[in-house]
Amino acid sequence: MMFVLVNPVSTGKALAEAFREEGAECLHLYDASLRHAYDADTSPHTLLHDDPAKTIEVLAGLRPAAVIAASEYGVLLADELAVRLGLPHHRPEQAAARRDKDLMVRALESAGVPAARTASVRDEAELIELLAWWDSSFPVMVKPRDSAGSDGCTICPDRATALAAFRSIVDRKNLMGEVNHEVLVQEFLTGTQYIVNTVSIEGRHLVSEVYAERIDHVDGAPVLRHIISRPQLDAAEAELVAYVLNCLDALGIREGAAHTEVMLTPAGPRLVEVNSRVMGPSLAPDPYHAAFGYSHQHLVVERFLRPEEFALRLELPYLAARTVAKVFLRSDRPGVVRAVDGARILRRLPGFHSIDRLAEIGQPIADRYLTTGAGGIAYLVHEDEDLLAHALGVLHDLEDGGAFYRLAAQD
Repeated sequence: MMFVLVNPVSTGKALAEAFREEGAECLHLYDASLRHAYDADTSPHTLLHDDPAKTIEVLAGLRPAAVIAASEYGVLLADELAVRLGLPHHRPEQAAARRDKDLMVRALESAGVPAARTASVRDEAELIELLAWWDSSFPVMVKPRDSAGSDGCTICPDRATALAAFRSIVDRKNLMGEVNHEVLVQEFLTGTQYIVNTVSIEGRHLVSEVYAERIDHVDGAPVLRHIISRPQLDAAEAELVAYVLNCLDALGIREGAAHTEVMLTPAGPRLVEVNSRVMGPSLAPDPYHAAFGYSHQHLVVERFLRPEEFALRLELPYLAARTVAKVFLRSDRPGVVRAVDGARILRRLPGFHSIDRLAEIGQPIADRYLTTGAGGIAYLVHEDEDLLAHALGVLHDLEDGGAFYRLAAQD
């Protein structure tokens, strides 16, 4: 049985590894824009998508069981190919809305699902007119219409800040390598932000993980500090999960993984965005298995390799034995890494599980405001939520006090 993984970069590599663990044969298909990843891939079956007709011909000959988006870069192409090959796919009429944040909001509105006040602008004149129309709606969030990882997101308390944020991203390439021809302006949502991960089969959705997020605001940008799983849901969180499932239906999501960010506001849940792929930017499987008994990527593999077994999970309530926290390690300032003094303290904290890709000695800390895990990711797992919360507080104090990474000034 052959599976096609489209653009398996970022956590798509973990998805590919999960398929390999179970002996599944996979073809790694790369868009021509990711030629560097294609050239570096040493797996036995790879294909460069530089000729659409050739791609369809090759895939039709292989008769794959599924075409799966293996990163944000593969979302649109995977579904397009799945539709053309008659394989499991999301609803094609909502394809654009699954990537474009403005269309995403419109799809929710059309389905009667509450959504944040949102508009797109192409130039400064449109932005000024919009802000005047919205009147006293500050603060607002200004961000690319189509990107990822908090790229270009700015919280704007006034018109001058909004204009500056607009100028900083319009007509420039975003994290996805696309030019920001339009910029999204959205009401600033207050409350607690959550992540809801799901895996779907024929339009039925399994809730695999629910996390609360800690997001700090640094220099006007939202900075994700950690996510912590919710082993059991309270009434408000159960309502939030039901809202997310309505969002998935409104966006035509029917097959495979989705990673949804949603804010629990005083007015109720409001969508931040839905991503039709596994969670990023790190999916080292062991901490998730320690907490849930599975990982997001392994559930995707189960859905496609053993659908009958996966379907049995749909009848079970959401429940986790342990709490897992995923910490996006960061430095308190830019600089070149001389030492990681905080690692020895981190490893002694209650619930410490593992560290993924610490920043390298002698290398500069990359952009501290993106949720790409450039500063490293730490995992903690424990049965006691309060104890884990205390350990997180100790770790964040280390980071904020400049005691985790020892830095030298960058030339």
